[in-house]
Amino acid sequence: MTKKMKGIAGIAVFLGIILVAAGYLFNGNSPKKTTIVSQSSPVAQNATSQTQPLQRFQAGQDYRVLENQVSTDAKPENVEVVSVFWYGCPHCYALEPKIEQWQKTLSSNVEFIRTPGFFGPNLWQTHARLYYTVRNMGLEEKVHAGIFSEIQNRRNPLKDGEQMAGFMNREFGIEPKTFTSEFNAFGVSQQLQKAFSKLKGYKLTGVPAIIIDGRYVVEPGLAGSLNNMPVIADFLIRKVKQDRKG
Repeated sequence: MTKKMKGIAGIAVFLGIILVAAGYLFNGNSPKKTTIVSQSSPVAQNATSQTQPLQRFQAGQDYRVLENQVSTDAKPENVEVVSVFWYGCPHCYALEPKIEQWQKTLSSNVEFIRTPGFFGPNLWQTHARLYYTVRNMGLEEKVHAGIFSEIQNRRNPLKDGEQMAGFMNREFGIEPKTFTSEFNAFGVSQQLQKAFSKLKGYKLTGVPAIIIDGRYVVEPGLAGSLNNMPVIADFLIRKVKQDRKG
């Protein structure tokens, strides 16, 4: 082999070594592809589910915290949710379909209770008596929406027991005597007294309102809208459960 041939062979070997080294550098030691995790990605959702929920709402800005907790009727291991309403309130009427849908999403360890709001011996209290009457008769789910609609859409105020008895008979076939007897029952009066005591403890200035665990009050003013109320209430239910675990 001539010197010229040896020189060419040496250069070829040298270039081969360089190519092998370059392949190692670019393939073996190159940085791994970075995975970008967004909040909507499955990775982010899985990571979030393993940690505590983010603090989305603030006391005093989105909901109220009562200085003195109001006693609840829920089992100790459950979270009580109270929806306070008045049949004569258009905002309560607008919120009610949202409440009904939201109620279906609540877990088994959440106890949902409706409470009619009233602040004295007036039409509010008369409507509260109507609510407890139909509840005691086992008719709440059957007639609740109908009562709302009668007052809000037909503009029938149902201002006394006589009007209520006529309405219940006409729309739902309830005997007036049966309704009137239950409407004037002592048990209904006791329920009104108990509800009034709790309502004072909630320190409400109006309705609608959602009370979580007798401590947290969600109202349209701080919530910003009716739609936000169940969302904030969900957050507070999670907060109560986490606080109990802590």
